[in-house]
Order: sequence, then C-alpha cells, then structure tokens
Amino acid sequence: MPPPPERPEISALAAAALDAALEAIPAPAVVVRAPASILLANARARTLLAADRERVMEVLRAPPAADARTPARFAVEGHPGHALVVLPDLDGDARHRVQVISRRWGLTPRQAAVLARVAQGDTNRTVASRLGCSEKTIELHVSALLAKTRCTSRSHLVATFWTDPCDAARAAAALR
Repeated sequence: MPPPPERPEISALAAAALDAALEAIPAPAVVVRAPASILLANARARTLLAADRERVMEVLRAPPAADARTPARFAVEGHPGHALVVLPDLDGDARHRVQVISRRWGLTPRQAAVLARVAQGDTNRTVASRLGCSEKTIELHVSALLAKTRCTSRSHLVATFWTDPCDAARAAAALR
C-alpha cells in the first residue's frame, strides 16, 4: 500500500521536528546532500561554519577514516544521497565552552581569548604572539583567570575548563 500523500501541515511538522532533533544533538550536526551540500544545520554547526566554513567543508568531503576526526554519517532512508552528519569536535569544543564559561566566571573578552588559547595548550609566548601583546600581559591575564576561578595552577585551570559540564547546564536551562 503506497503511503498517503503528504499534507502541508505534516511537512511543516516534520521540518519542525527535524530542526528540534538537530538542536538536541550535543555536537555540530548537519543534513547534507551528496557530496557536501549543507541543507540544514544545528546552532553548533552554524557557529562552526561561521568561524571556519572551509575547514568544515573539507571534513565533510574527506573520505571516511577510522579516527575521531571523521564525521558520523547516517543515511536518510528513502532519500539516497542525503545524510545526517554529526561533525567531529574540530577544536575540542573550545569556542562553545569559552562562551558559556566566560559568562559564568565573569571574564572580560580578553581573558576569554587568553583562556581559549591556554585551554588549547598554547604557551604564554604563543598566546602573546597570536593576540598581539607581550608575554608579561598574558602572565597577568592567566593570574587573573586563576584568581577568578580559584584554580591553583594553570593545569588545574585547563582541567576545570574541559570538565565543566557546559552542555548539561545548557540543556537544563533549555528545559526550564
């Protein structure tokens, strides 16, 4: 028996459900048409695309490999050439974490920029070079970060940054 013809309200409902499902995925996720034409994207994927579209497209076009940098692809039944793609964590999720944590910890924009680089493992010299300031200035920002977060060391700061439950807090806030 063939499926009943689609009614416009069902199509609108299906589109809304797909948008909601994409937003519930706690990683950047897109719906693509082969080879890498993006049809829909969740907020995290849109942020990633805005920051580095070329890199995302490169990852989408790359052949499958058995590593953490390979996107998870799920075929869309009945729609050959389409897939739901959950992108790998291209930057360790630092951008999202910096946004959430900087609000929670009351960081200045410059402190947030320093934290993002420190969390990626950059040395003070590298951070200074990337942000266009002196190493001494970065040392002062790191000291301020330690004071604000009550962390006892740089490694404690980085560990706290990466283990903070950003997604759990965001999901709980969305349910209120």
